[in-house]
Amino acid sequence: MDKLLIEQELIQLKKYRYNGNLEHTFNVADLLNQPFLKAFLKNLSDAIEAPSEKVTASIFIKRYAFLAVMSLYAMTAWNKKINLSIENVKMESPEQGKDWLPAISFNDFTVQDWDGNDRFEWRASVFKDLFAKNIYPLISQLEKTVGISKLILWENIAVYLFWLYESELKDLNNDNVAGDFRYLILEAEGQLFGRYKLNPLEKYFAEKTYLEECDSEVRVRKTCCFTYQLPAGKRCKTCPCTHITKDRRCHDGESICEAVRSFA
Repeated sequence: MDKLLIEQELIQLKKYRYNGNLEHTFNVADLLNQPFLKAFLKNLSDAIEAPSEKVTASIFIKRYAFLAVMSLYAMTAWNKKINLSIENVKMESPEQGKDWLPAISFNDFTVQDWDGNDRFEWRASVFKDLFAKNIYPLISQLEKTVGISKLILWENIAVYLFWLYESELKDLNNDNVAGDFRYLILEAEGQLFGRYKLNPLEKYFAEKTYLEECDSEVRVRKTCCFTYQLPAGKRCKTCPCTHITKDRRCHDGESICEAVRSFA
């Protein structure tokens, strides 16, 4: 039976950029239309001052990753399935002169409870709706339109999901946490993520490394997300690139950097 989330649950999802009262939005499904996507990327590039559409595409997926965070949080913490039809998702539009940390909303925000039967099958349906039917089509369209590697875009999703299970859900007194995380990175079949034989997230889960410069253990990325090419010029502390020229750009510029090439 479809139900509404209770107030306490809605408040929790606001932490992950849910906002049910957005005024200026676009329908995410429209991004599957190439002319709309190109116009959107141009507008977003101007708003965040990105030097290329590849950079913009990567930043977009990093922001969109919070849809996956909301979905899997609801699944693991509450045994609830958000309607993740791509036609159901709305996102805050970019505005000139503002940082783009967009909120996400839904046309229909009823959820389905797990019915208490086969949770393995139910969980697989959550994954398929989230990844294969929502995120994969967007990633594929971005790769086709701007030539950015899927490897970068999938890792942009993966890092936020690792953060969700290793930090946000770490102290939750819930038996689902360990099992759902193991399923995400090791057990889920490739077809749940799109046209894959193997799970595309598994390759990004590696042991953390102690980095003296930030005095902490981090999981160094396999690919560079191009965030350093934004005006602030800052690199993520998990960035794999070590060769930086005087103008603070990778030697490979906007092409697939050496980190991606060796990983692929």
